[in-house]
Parts: sequence; C-alpha cells; structure tokens
Amino acid sequence: MTIIKIPDCGKGWNADQMPEELGDGVWSRVENMRFRNGFAERFRGMTNVFTTPTITPYFITPYQINTSKYWVYAGTQKVFADDGTTQTEITPASAFTGAADDRWTGGTLGGILVLNNSVNVPHYWNGNTANDLVSLTGWNANWRCASLRPFKNYLIAVDITKSGTRYPHMVKWSHSADPGTIPTSWDETDVTKDAGEQDLAETPDLLVDALPMGDVMIIYKERSMYAMSFIGQPYIWRFQKLPGDSGMLSRGCGVATPVGHVVLTAGDVIVHQAQGVQSIADSQVRKYIFNNIDNTNFRKAFVTSNPQKNEVLICFPQNGSTLCDKAAVWNWQDKTWGLRDLNNVTYGAFGQANITNVSTTWDTDSSSWDSDASEWNENEYAPNEARLILCRTTPAITAFDTGTSDFGVNFRGILQREGMSLGDGYSNKLLRTIYPKIDAASGAVIQIEAGSAMNPDQSPSWQPAVNFTVGTDHKVDILVTGRYLSLRLTSTGPEQWRVRSIDLDVVGTGAY
Repeated sequence: MTIIKIPDCGKGWNADQMPEELGDGVWSRVENMRFRNGFAERFRGMTNVFTTPTITPYFITPYQINTSKYWVYAGTQKVFADDGTTQTEITPASAFTGAADDRWTGGTLGGILVLNNSVNVPHYWNGNTANDLVSLTGWNANWRCASLRPFKNYLIAVDITKSGTRYPHMVKWSHSADPGTIPTSWDETDVTKDAGEQDLAETPDLLVDALPMGDVMIIYKERSMYAMSFIGQPYIWRFQKLPGDSGMLSRGCGVATPVGHVVLTAGDVIVHQAQGVQSIADSQVRKYIFNNIDNTNFRKAFVTSNPQKNEVLICFPQNGSTLCDKAAVWNWQDKTWGLRDLNNVTYGAFGQANITNVSTTWDTDSSSWDSDASEWNENEYAPNEARLILCRTTPAITAFDTGTSDFGVNFRGILQREGMSLGDGYSNKLLRTIYPKIDAASGAVIQIEAGSAMNPDQSPSWQPAVNFTVGTDHKVDILVTGRYLSLRLTSTGPEQWRVRSIDLDVVGTGAY
C-alpha cells in the first residue's frame, strides 16, 4: 500500500489554470466553500433579520448616533431606519425618483448620515426618528452628483451636473463642518469658505467613486485613480495621479481592508495602498469572474467585506442574471479564494447591529429534529462585532454567515479537484481507498466520489458516490484507474463541515 498525503486542503480555489497544473490542496471547482486557517470549509448559511421591508432595498448602511444603532436602507423612492426592533420611514416629503440602477452612496460625517442617489439632491438625517431626511444644506437645488462621500470634516462629491450640464471629471468639496453639523456652503467662489472644485481631466476616463484610505481620499475613475490629500489654505486639497491604469468598475465596487483597498476594476480585482496596485485574481479567478459576469447588468456588481472572517466578497450577477447571485470570496489573511451562492442580492455593508433573532431558540427554529445541525440558543456573533448585512429583492435584510441553511433551505457544498497526476503524468494509478480527515458533528454525511482520465484534456469518468459518515467511517473504498485522478466531496444537508487533509491509497500500475 502506498499512501499519498494531501496535508493541506485549504490552499484555495483556482478556476483559471488547468487542473493538472495546480498544486496539492488547490481545488479546481467549488460551490459554497471558503478556505481559511488551513481548512477547506463549507460556508455558514444566511438568515433574514429585522422587520421585513415594505420596499425592495437597493442600498444599506450602518449608522450610530449616541447609543442608538440603526441600519438604514433605501429603495428607489423610500428610505427606512431599523434599530433591530422598530422600522421607521425617514423619506422626505418629496420622495426620491431614482431607479434600481441609480446606486446610492453616502456615509456618516460627524454623526450625521448623508445619502445620495445621483438623481435627486443629496440629503442628510440627524438620527432622530421623529425627523425625515432633509435636503443637504448649502447644496444648489440644480446640482446633482454621481457619488457623495464624507472625508475628514468635509463632504466630497464626484461627477457633477450643474443645471443639466454634466462635468464628469469634476471633484467638488464642501466647506468644513464642525462635529455634529452639516457643511454650510458648497460655493467655490466664496473666499471666506473652504469649498472648491477641481477637474481631474488628465485622463479621459470618467469619475466613478471615492473611498477614504487613512489620511487620503482615493478618487476612482474608470481606468485611473488619484490621491486627494488635505494641505489647508489656500488650496485646501492636493490631487496626485497614482501610477497604473486601474480604476473602478462601478460605484460601490471597492472596500477598505487592513491590507488596503480591494477594488473590482474593468478587468481585474486589485489591492493597493496608494503605492501601486497588485492583482489578487490573476491566474486564479480573474478569467472566471469576467467570463461569467453579465454584460448588461455588470454595474450592479459591488464589493463588500466580512471582517469577522477576514474576507472580501466580489458580488456580481452571472450571465443571464439581473442581480447578484455569486460572490467570489477572497481571504486577505490566507490569500485564498472561495465561492458563495447569493440570492438576488442588491447590496451589502458591514457594521455593528443589535440583532436578536439570529439565535436558534426552540420557538424560532423551524428545522426538523433529525436534520437540525444548530445548537439551541446559539448566536455566532457578539453584539459589538462587525457583521456583514446584505439586502435582497425578496425583499429582505439578511445576516450573512449565520445559521446552517439559506433562509431555511439547505444548500450544496462542493470541493472538486481534477487532473491529479500525483507527480507522474505518464503512468497509470489505481486509487483504492480515500481517508478524509473531516471535522463535523458526528453523524454528518459527506458524499465522496473519485474519477479518472487517461489524458489531461479529458473529462474524468466518475464512479458512484459513497457516503462518508463522520464519527462512524474513517475511509471510503473506491476503485478507479487512470493517469489523472479526480476527487469530489459533496454535502447537501445542513451539516457544517471542514476538511484539512486527505490521504489516498494509490498503487502504480505501469505506463499503459
């Protein structure tokens, strides 16, 4: 008996290279699997939280004022604030008139929430549920902006339209504001104010969005980016073009992480710290993402973060889909990629939340006794932890990575590797036994299949699946022979499982 060990199954997913060229522990196909801490791990589920919205939410953001914590979500016409118990509409008297593709932007400036949908004038809210959103102070009623972001004591607007005339290279900033207040002026001609504007027309591509990075604001265009640094009077800001030709695919397609900004560009996924970009998708999942993203609805893609698991989600609609139904998931600590199914997701954000209905109590758990893999009164996150919240068109607000199923429905997890030559692509091998080291609750069932092919460009011939029961089995016996072996682990139940290593009993059988 010859035992071939695969000691580290957590090296990630690679969909772009040929399977026979991948190293041991790298997987050629995955569904709903992540890779971290040396393990290949099935994602946890998703659970609806908060009061079911009366609108389809297309934007969501956390907002905290004093001791109150809200999640504010916006549809095409209305905006609501939810504190985990009460849902309050804060739509202004003149309702918004945007469409689903008019992505919202905004954030918190000195304790004041600002929102912008690019179609109407920007608005702000002071956190008092007795008050509605109010038009932004000092903003000309005939102006519009594509994106509005807080930075330091200022508001930064990009891609400005004035009285119907668009200035797609213009960055406009407000006068500085005291904490707890909104800027009083946007008048660039008033020499007593800090407000101003600047055209970034060195490159012909158009402005898209802005995202703070430490002490600078990164201004993203379609194929370039600029650093906006505070220098004070008389110029207030200095603009510096950053090296490279990378920009941002669409508004909301970037997120700040401890390792820098992770950005979905027009042809790559990059990370940078304002000193040159690095592709994190090239030769791994870059081709997969851009071969599968829908050409019509690609602007609905967005990027968000799951800080509790050190992950960035590149969310996008697949070919033929109108909303995001896939997320390529990058772990910035382990530098691995995974893949997660989504369900008509429109946007996502992370922050603290007072969520009480994600724990599994006797009364709220709808799963059957025999199939339930959760613990009674379980809550995976402390209230002060940042957690990822998604909104979708059901309509619903969803806690990501919570529970064992997606909204009460089990989802499939798959680990698959084809083209394993085991160091010798010229000789036949007989695979007789598989010894998986699977960490899961006793009784969890994983289906294991093995396949083989004589040549690397052939699809493997698979043998029937064999059930592996955790706590009962320590191996599965499957006979396959060929030059290139394949392995597939599948789960369709609610079991949470992970695998660190696999041993294979393989015997060489000669060249033919």
